[in-house]
Amino acid sequence: MAKHQKYDLPVITAEQFNLYPERYELRKGSHPDAPDCPYGNRFEWIGFDKETNKYVRVTKSVFKKLIHNMDNDFVRTNNEFFEEIKEIDNE
Repeated sequence: MAKHQKYDLPVITAEQFNLYPERYELRKGSHPDAPDCPYGNRFEWIGFDKETNKYVRVTKSVFKKLIHNMDNDFVRTNNEFFEEIKEIDNE
């Protein structure tokens, strides 16, 4: 499991993710049981560990891998957000 924490959530690194990539998924921050961000807002996206059934933070490289693995239909329905991600990648 994660050795580091951010906002009271374990942080999953690329090394940890690569051991069991099927274990993690991204969830919308609007998911009913998703935690609030520490500033009183909702996370746009938050990692979820399917083995422990707990929310996790993921590094940027893990976030990119999770997005890449997402179903194409889901990506199409959230196209505006993913266009923003592409812009971040090009920076």
